[in-house]
Amino acid sequence: MTRFENVDIRYVFKVLFLCIASVTLGNTFDFLWLGLLFALYFVVIGVLNATSRREFAKRPRYNKIFAYGAIVPLALFWVMTPSVENGVSPYLIFLPGIYLLYLAALQERSRGNGGFEAFVVFDGMAALLFGMYLVPHGWAPVGLAGFVLALCAYSRRGTSPYKYLVFLLVLAALGGISYAGWQHWKSARYRYGAEMADSYYQRERMMGFDPVVSLGSFASNYRSRYNDQVVLRVWTANPPAYLKAASYEKYVAGIWKLPTKPATMLYPAYYQVDYAVFEVADSLTRADSLREVEQVWVQSTLDNFGFVFAPYGTVGFSAKDVDSLSYYAGGMVQGLNGNGNRSDWYYFVCKSGNCGFPDTLMAPGEGDLLVGERYWPLVDSVIAAMGLRDTATRDSSVVDSAAGKIAESLVLQKILAYYLSNFTYSLSVPGLSRWRGSSNAKNDPLAVFWREKQGFCEYYATLATLVLRRLGIPARYVTGFANPQIVDGLPYSVFRRKNSHAWVEAFVEGNWVVFDPTPPAGFAIGKEAGWWNLKWEGVRGRFAYVMHVLKEGGWRLVVDRLQDSSRSVVESPVLYGLLVALVLVLVGRKMRIAYKKRLQNHAILSAKALEWAKKLKAAERSLARLGYRREPGETVGAFARRVRKSIAGQEAAALAAKKKQRAEQALRILDEYEASRWA
Repeated sequence: MTRFENVDIRYVFKVLFLCIASVTLGNTFDFLWLGLLFALYFVVIGVLNATSRREFAKRPRYNKIFAYGAIVPLALFWVMTPSVENGVSPYLIFLPGIYLLYLAALQERSRGNGGFEAFVVFDGMAALLFGMYLVPHGWAPVGLAGFVLALCAYSRRGTSPYKYLVFLLVLAALGGISYAGWQHWKSARYRYGAEMADSYYQRERMMGFDPVVSLGSFASNYRSRYNDQVVLRVWTANPPAYLKAASYEKYVAGIWKLPTKPATMLYPAYYQVDYAVFEVADSLTRADSLREVEQVWVQSTLDNFGFVFAPYGTVGFSAKDVDSLSYYAGGMVQGLNGNGNRSDWYYFVCKSGNCGFPDTLMAPGEGDLLVGERYWPLVDSVIAAMGLRDTATRDSSVVDSAAGKIAESLVLQKILAYYLSNFTYSLSVPGLSRWRGSSNAKNDPLAVFWREKQGFCEYYATLATLVLRRLGIPARYVTGFANPQIVDGLPYSVFRRKNSHAWVEAFVEGNWVVFDPTPPAGFAIGKEAGWWNLKWEGVRGRFAYVMHVLKEGGWRLVVDRLQDSSRSVVESPVLYGLLVALVLVLVGRKMRIAYKKRLQNHAILSAKALEWAKKLKAAERSLARLGYRREPGETVGAFARRVRKSIAGQEAAALAAKKKQRAEQALRILDEYEASRWA
């Protein structure tokens, strides 16, 4: 029986739903003519499928070649479309929608003969949703009508009317929530965008290490949600307590600035695979019998602003893709970002203490005594309050010893004691947000810190640096990291954001010393890392090390050494002599085995041959007595046949029984000999 389509109003709704999806998609993306063509196609196919003019068996089969083949022209069309800056290209929505609509057309054309209605529903609904993206004003009700038609067409027969109403209410509620959320995002997108940008900036960059930094810039590290983020990994069993980044020279209006000129430029002394080694002085990084040098790898997870974070006593540095480094007096190094932001480097430390630095790099400079005139009154009042000297002069000279010059080391002790007794460590300076930016000297951040007696490391180090300079003691304001976290089981130590720190370098009694005037915090900055975080950090660190080994090229040294060793062995005449000797030994052994086997076989064959030769001779002798002799050249077999024929003939009657028995026995020996011989 021929089967035709069962036509009812639901099928009409299906066709109308596909037509609305087609027209909506074309109208949204200014391809209305294409949407109308698809709609006309669905109407024609619907009429053909809904009448008796096309049976299921006569419908064209669904061919996947047409479905997959449409990807090629759409991909070419995508390549030719213009790009969109700072936005989403509409073709990213339009092309998938057209492709899904095309698949729905193929499935509906072959429905019942390879095409499935479930795919028609899915592709048509997806095309309608794509068409609702940035739908033109006033066209949204058309799309909603398409959804209602799809609901009526594909719902289960006999569904109660109230269920349709509940579905529409839920759909309206979800649409209202989406629309309200979109409107809220549009009204607050700039605020959200600024917050996201600030969060990204804090997460990806280390705060407080710019060439020009404002006082209090470390606050972002302490107060942000990323203050427990690992910033540096130092791969050594004995990490330094202080890891220096920068030493600043000039302080003006709450801002520290780097020195303008480096003490020297460092250039590669030699290369370790792909890493250029920069030495502070000639041959300091090469270990010899008089000293021992340790090379330590440092990995930065964030942008390091071009600074080489290294401890005191560093005699050299090593980095990839860098042709020079700027070295400032005191050990500050810049230049890792010359060819892009570097994320890892090495530093060399002379452990034996026999590495000497040039005097020009150790002696203090003019910038180490620089105090701006606007800070003289504040610094002098601080000196007086701390009892560092009776009267402060208006220049940077120090009263002579007869007037009671205080020992330089005692100055450091008094500053630290005063801070401990009168100041409180705080992650903020009260009132600073209200007063900062005013032209009044009393509202300067440093003045506010001195007045409020609260603050964190940057404020303590800044004021102490200016006080020492005012007293004629060369000093530098230094930033970096302090007190690393050492975890049992990890082959490295970590510095987190909250480990960022500022301290002072003071030139005391002819040497530079580390002076950290900041009193203890008295509370934990951020929460301690949990067990899972430590384990996960260990996995990340080891993975980073494996990738580092693969990238930095150290494994190539092993390969090169193997190649060199192989080449030297191959080129040596000893190798070829050994090979010839080995071949001779193998050939000789093979020949000896073959010879012994041949002798063994020959011995076995010789014994049998002798035995059969005796039997043959005896048999021929017996036949000779009877008058039968083997002719020269006659074979044993032919001889036996001739004798047997002769005996069976006329001469058989003349033979006695005994002679006939001896003849038959001799002939049997001849037969056995012939059989054994050819076996």
